[in-house]
Amino acid sequence: MPSSQDPMFAGLGQAMRVGTDLIAALIVGGGVGWVVDTYLLSSTPWGLVLGLILGLVTGIRNAYRTAQRWDNSSR
Repeated sequence: MPSSQDPMFAGLGQAMRVGTDLIAALIVGGGVGWVVDTYLLSSTPWGLVLGLILGLVTGIRNAYRTAQRWDNSSR
């Protein structure tokens, strides 16, 4: 399928990618934190909280890097 040259669809694609990156990072961070709490340290809820915070930071970093690449490629 050929890519669309319409800037609106390009922007929507970028927004979907950034949103998916944020959600995926939160899910993975929360999952790792839950596993640490449940099976390794029994430190409920601190592993989950720390995992969610790290997932949020990672998701924001990935969104920033994606936005930087997109901004440079549009020039």
